[in-house]
Amino acid sequence: MAQLKMYWFAKNDVPEIELPEGYEFTHFAEKNRDIDIPDWNECIRTWTESDETDEQRFTQEIYNFKDIVPERDVWFLDHNGRHVGTVTNFIWGETGVGDMHWVGIKKEYRGKGLSKYLSLIVQKTLKERGVEYVSLTTGENRPWAVKSYLTAGFLPVEYDEGMVERWENVLKMFNIDSVQMLNEDATPFKVIYKAE
Repeated sequence: MAQLKMYWFAKNDVPEIELPEGYEFTHFAEKNRDIDIPDWNECIRTWTESDETDEQRFTQEIYNFKDIVPERDVWFLDHNGRHVGTVTNFIWGETGVGDMHWVGIKKEYRGKGLSKYLSLIVQKTLKERGVEYVSLTTGENRPWAVKSYLTAGFLPVEYDEGMVERWENVLKMFNIDSVQMLNEDATPFKVIYKAE
């Protein structure tokens, strides 16, 4: 089944990022790879398992993307000097479309509202880099993430069979009356309403 797709338009304002006390953003650093790669894997492992080693998975998901520069695009949210969350942002080749990729927070830090900061740093960074919009994909099996993205201003995209019905059920889950849905080319599709 296709994942849910969402877009956020860079013409929208991005609120100032005011992290809670003890938190800061850092980037992946090649010189710290022995810490950064296992921590990246631990952050994303909260929602997806893999039989690959930490090094293999990071290589496949980060190094093998020609558009990702790890030391610029892989962010960590740190708490008192320890990586507790991660997100990757990049621009798809010549398309100019931004992407929010591999969002994860370590289990013991989930439920604290920290994912909004990961969205904000991507929105801020990619807006500054001049994208028209930011794309992401996710699944209904991560309802906290879907709600966080909706709250951050991302809109659902109609791009595969059954998307309208799936999104209507998502809106029902969160008791959201309606939302604008977009076509895959980022033009308006129609307003959708929560399922009855």
